[in-house]
Amino acid sequence: MVYIALVASKHENEFLFQNLVINIGEIQTLGGIVLLGGDFNVRTARLPNTIDTSNLCELLQALELIETKQPSVMAKRQNRDANVGSWSHELLDLCCDAGLLILNGRTPGDELREFTCLANGGHSTVDYIVGSLAIWQIATHLEVIIDDTHYCAMGGDSDHMPLRL
Repeated sequence: MVYIALVASKHENEFLFQNLVINIGEIQTLGGIVLLGGDFNVRTARLPNTIDTSNLCELLQALELIETKQPSVMAKRQNRDANVGSWSHELLDLCCDAGLLILNGRTPGDELREFTCLANGGHSTVDYIVGSLAIWQIATHLEVIIDDTHYCAMGGDSDHMPLRL
């Protein structure tokens, strides 16, 4: 579970993303698969969170230097939230550096690219499920649960929608 404090919050940690890259790298070195989910407090609009390495991978495969793990067809991430906010580039860099994908907006079930937060009279997507390529390859459904009977049901003080993978 992830919670990233808002910029200028007393809980803000400027080294959070650097520490996450280190920790994720250690997990991956041990053969682990990474799955993060929660309130990232980051608005990423439709900025890409992967590096297009298809041409490089094809060249290296031809030279038999690597076996690619990248699928031949990667669904482009969609997002109804057109805004970019604080920490957005840090999250996207984390994804690129650690080989992780934002699953929201590219996984079946989230075709409508639902907002995950309804606060202060507005809508945003700040809650994400982020995972290793292996997670994306087996993910069959991601859903933002929008149900008036469930909304704020957990004590009535949450303005975030639950995500189900």
